Amino acid sequence: MKALSFRQPWANLIVEGRKSLDLRTWNTNYRGPLVVYASLEVEKDACRLHGIDIGMLTTGALIGVVDLVDVTALDEAAYHARAAEHLNGRPWRDGLYGWVLKNPRLIDPPQVVRGRLNLFEVEIQPDVESQKSKLEPVSLSTDFRPSTFDPQPATASEFELHVISDADGKYRLRFAQTLAEKDQPMQYRPATGKTRVDVELGGDALRALADVILETLRHNGYKITDLSASRREPFHLDETSGVRLGLIFLAVKPISKTGRIEQISQGVRVMTGEELFYWYSKCTTGAATERAQKALRLLLANE
Repeated sequence: MKALSFRQPWANLIVEGRKSLDLRTWNTNYRGPLVVYASLEVEKDACRLHGIDIGMLTTGALIGVVDLVDVTALDEAAYHARAAEHLNGRPWRDGLYGWVLKNPRLIDPPQVVRGRLNLFEVEIQPDVESQKSKLEPVSLSTDFRPSTFDPQPATASEFELHVISDADGKYRLRFAQTLAEKDQPMQYRPATGKTRVDVELGGDALRALADVILETLRHNGYKITDLSASRREPFHLDETSGVRLGLIFLAVKPISKTGRIEQISQGVRVMTGEELFYWYSKCTTGAATERAQKALRLLLANE
């Protein structure tokens, strides 16, 4: 199928049915189904304008399908008259085309692929096209966890992120899952009840994961400025945030290539709740944890 890259939050707004006219500087004769690829680029001002939490956006993945039904040249009058369709708050400029998008439907779970310029070909699961346009608007600006998961607030005895300072003023981060009490109502629990996850990352790997780390901290109520080499208190994470970040740390620990680290991180970020908790359980409990971690790396990055 034909696919097209959209920056966030525009990709979300299109799949949610809130944006039905996309602005481009080029025309196309193609009409028909168009897969929405959420690129890695995020326009922060647009997120604030439309009330979207940047930390909860899906990027680097196919997130939906729409029908491209028309492309029309826009003069200044048409641009302003159709503002409610394209949602762009920037001044009009000459040479714009409006791509008319209808019938949005969701790809669930999102499918991680590499984006490209212009129209490009992708393969999606065959059942996606069977989801018709009568879908209720669905928000992708929330966690990827299905509603069946209801994580409890974290405490100091669950998921934590520690800052480990080095002598040269730099720091590493240590993710730890400590023992949970038996009566703790967690969606994920180690099979033995005694597993503790403890993994450190620093250097290039940590820099490659900067976005997902800051996203996780913001989601848990911390400020970006809270992360520094001088911090002594651990960051406490809720269950889903902890499982997601811990799975990323475990999967990328032995990898040195920045591109592979980013690819694995994106793959974990777009997992559904069931996938996330399944893989975390496999990668942290039992006798085959290393094999499960390797399988996850192969699945997400062919590493």
